[in-house]
Amino acid sequence: MTLDRETLLRMLAEDEYGLLKPVPKGAPVTADDRLLAAFQEIAEFTRANGREPERTPTDMTEARLAMRLRAIRENENQAAALRGVDDLGLLGEAPPESEPISIPDTPPETVDEARAADPFGLLDGAGEIFDLKHVPKTQTMPEEIARRRPAEDFDRFVDLFKDCHAELRAGKRKLLPFRNPIEIEAGKFFVLNGVLLYVAAMDELELDRIRKANARTRCIFENGTESRLLMQSLASNLYKDGRRVTEPSEVTLERLGLEAETKMGHIYVLRSLSQDPQLAEFQDLHKIGHTAQTVEDRIGGAEGDTTFLGAPVETVASYSLPAVAAQPVEAILHGFFASARLDAWFEQNGQIITEANEWFDVPLPAINEAIALIQSESIQSYEYDPDERRIKLRS
Repeated sequence: MTLDRETLLRMLAEDEYGLLKPVPKGAPVTADDRLLAAFQEIAEFTRANGREPERTPTDMTEARLAMRLRAIRENENQAAALRGVDDLGLLGEAPPESEPISIPDTPPETVDEARAADPFGLLDGAGEIFDLKHVPKTQTMPEEIARRRPAEDFDRFVDLFKDCHAELRAGKRKLLPFRNPIEIEAGKFFVLNGVLLYVAAMDELELDRIRKANARTRCIFENGTESRLLMQSLASNLYKDGRRVTEPSEVTLERLGLEAETKMGHIYVLRSLSQDPQLAEFQDLHKIGHTAQTVEDRIGGAEGDTTFLGAPVETVASYSLPAVAAQPVEAILHGFFASARLDAWFEQNGQIITEANEWFDVPLPAINEAIALIQSESIQSYEYDPDERRIKLRS
């Protein structure tokens, strides 16, 4: 859109607060202004500390002021221009006339020659720039660099990948955050950079040169390639962009030495649908509980139950596990998130009822992480920080 002259004039006339008036430009900063400001900074330091700035390796600001003062002192033109404002005597008296400094006709060939011909000491410490510091002299290379290559026997694993995808779609398997290298075992599935991989084999664990348990693996990828990654290298990649694939419940029961007919229970996570304004201040209010029933049966009639804050709820997550383990796992989660427990109580018929003790102001991803840590048997190494609202290693 283009404004005509009459419109612009009317806008200027109606500009009550002067918003359209041009801002006058300040005078340009000259070299003399910069020199004066630099010297004033040196003077302020001297007044504040009762001494001149020194070239100290522990304070780069002071060292910068010291070098600036030295440069001004050695430049008679600058020193002469500043003596009128030097009330601290930092620049001394004007020197007598002296012979001009001779400049060699030929340039120096070495650093030592340049330093000898340097009247102002500008090259002090110049040799240090040629000294390498904090650089390792040698670099230890791994014995075997893992590269992906076609898996010649990939047909052996095709059905495994198909079954894993089917179990993920059916909810028999889940994708959980990767938390610990000990989760890597032969026969386990992971997702790395969006590609499903199967740990087909794994050597015996040995301590590497930094005393960390490590082992060579054989990883088969669903795109038909394989790699001989070290366990710790695979873990590092999974930390960056990976997920762990849980095992089907029947496999978990077999590992626990339980029968396939073992009764299963549930750990559930609920979100309150209460309209109580006192609950609105909590960002991530969740109830963590357990039941031997179905979760739907357990939350039936929540509106009249103080355990559910007397309001409807919705299920945001649930985990199946042997019924005998549900209550102990619930107790672990309650203790882990105790610092974020909701202090709620109700009054009925003049009596205080404190049944609502399973509610926590914790983000759902943190609850999922805690479940994964319990599954990997490493939760004792972590803690929940209610201020940062995240799980972190114990200090």
